Amino acid sequence: MSALPASGPGQEAPADDVVLRIRDLNVTFTTGSGEVPAVRGIDLEVRRGRVVALVGESGSGKSVTSLSVLGLLPSTARVTGSVELDDGGRLRGVVATPEDQLVDLRGRVASMVFQEPMTALNPTMTLGDQIAEAVLNHERIPRVVARERAVELLRSVGIPDPERRARQYPHELSGGQRQRVVVAIALACEPRLIVADEPTTALDVTVQAEILDLLRELVAERGTALLLVTHNMGVVADIADEVAVMSGGRIVEHGLVEQVLLDPAHEYTRALLDAVPAAPPASAGVAGAVSDGGALSASDRVAVADPADDREIVLDLRGVSLDYRVQGRHVRAVDGLDLTVRAGEMLGLVGESGSGKSTAGRACLGLLTPSAGEVLLLGTSIARARGRARRRLLADVGVVFQDPGGSLDPRKLVGESIAEPLAIHGRDGRRLSGAERQARVRELLDAVRLPAGAERRYPHEFSGGQRQRIGLARALALRPRLLVADEPTSALDVSVQAEVLQVLRDLHEELGFGCLFISHDLGVVHELTDRVAVLRSGRLVESGPTAEVFSAPRELYTAELLASVPTPDPAAQRERREARLRLVSVGAEAPGAAR
Repeated sequence: MSALPASGPGQEAPADDVVLRIRDLNVTFTTGSGEVPAVRGIDLEVRRGRVVALVGESGSGKSVTSLSVLGLLPSTARVTGSVELDDGGRLRGVVATPEDQLVDLRGRVASMVFQEPMTALNPTMTLGDQIAEAVLNHERIPRVVARERAVELLRSVGIPDPERRARQYPHELSGGQRQRVVVAIALACEPRLIVADEPTTALDVTVQAEILDLLRELVAERGTALLLVTHNMGVVADIADEVAVMSGGRIVEHGLVEQVLLDPAHEYTRALLDAVPAAPPASAGVAGAVSDGGALSASDRVAVADPADDREIVLDLRGVSLDYRVQGRHVRAVDGLDLTVRAGEMLGLVGESGSGKSTAGRACLGLLTPSAGEVLLLGTSIARARGRARRRLLADVGVVFQDPGGSLDPRKLVGESIAEPLAIHGRDGRRLSGAERQARVRELLDAVRLPAGAERRYPHEFSGGQRQRIGLARALALRPRLLVADEPTSALDVSVQAEVLQVLRDLHEELGFGCLFISHDLGVVHELTDRVAVLRSGRLVESGPTAEVFSAPRELYTAELLASVPTPDPAAQRERREARLRLVSVGAEAPGAAR
């Protein structure tokens, strides 16, 4: 971080240092049921070369605040107070400013990086044209010059072969590369302020670490101010100078990052930090070996299960390979995967985006047919089961999806959605009466800690965490012997995630089902699972007891994943970042090593 003069939180900064100044900001939305306050009288400043993190649970007002900075709130919002942006040495107001003047400020003075890069990019335009368009919106220069600048911006954000990438479309890049392109667009006119709203939430830990490195460098080298909106306290520890904690539309605590994260003054801040899963070890032993010049040999710990464990095998993948056909060629997504889950155990399946973990999960549900190998559920091959036998087999499998909103029918009452498996499959080989189904639904809602009467409401009437509990209740309606959970908490903030995980933990202990828990959140996997399997490019590179694999990984790839998990302790996070960079350096210098 650049050594720039700055005032402390709550102090007046020099006029030439303030990039964003918010004073007594109030935002109220007009809805069919009346006025709903979202932001209540907040004050905040962001200064040149500084990173201010705005944190809080969903509904705390942090995203509404960030949208206020650029005048992007909908017409249903009533805004009072002041929001001012530095435009060449003078502060210009945003509240009540005409749209044509706001268009001039957006991109040139302040720009925004959104959470989901695929929706922020135009799928019908090449990447180069999208960046050039951002330049041409504010500068009168020849289009060819704007396109040349687009290539340079792609290069500056670490996109390899930028000339070729500039001619490609968003769907041709990975999620991390698309987010880099969004950052390039945000930088196109060299704004003084970047507002980043959950820029790493949808990314796996290694890509998240790369994006944070990129933002850190931009702040240090360009003196750009950054307002970072996030619910990830590890990300805050990694990159922020200051942190402002929001609850109920108000800032309840604001200070230097070390002060707030290590010695929080407000009970709400302490509750947020307590909800963060304990980060797995940063693989210090591996990092030490690499820093001493040691080479990592290929792992011999790729065991599918403990042979001494005599519990029933509820899921057994034997040499499973799955291929996709992409642009006329076959792409192997999963390659010779051996995996078992026994009754009563939780197996974590981890790896970067594109490693094949979700594809493997779909194969376990019978949604994909392997091109080689077989999937056995309760000792029976899914591929060989037909008709009624297949339905009976799959009735013993529950599934929890990543998006709790998208996995529930918005037209059905919650009770109808939960009862649907009971109506289709019955229970214990017999059809249930309507009264029996209703009783079972109330029993399930009580088990996932939802209030009486929830069955008579629609999914949109619940929060994200509550909807995920509804999905869990539906998955467990038939008392399955296997539960497949595919990224079930990635869309949730930390406190809601902690609640959902506790419900899952309690139900697992009570019902004893086997669980395949697919996730890129290694902190959650560390806290929840008994064993872990690590996938890379469709292949199983390492597996074993979670505590053993995470404390002493044998693969460089596993060590990099672990070192990329941020922790909400700023000093510890600096050590983790250094360990990760050493591991990355070793991987780059020794391509033959096991990464």
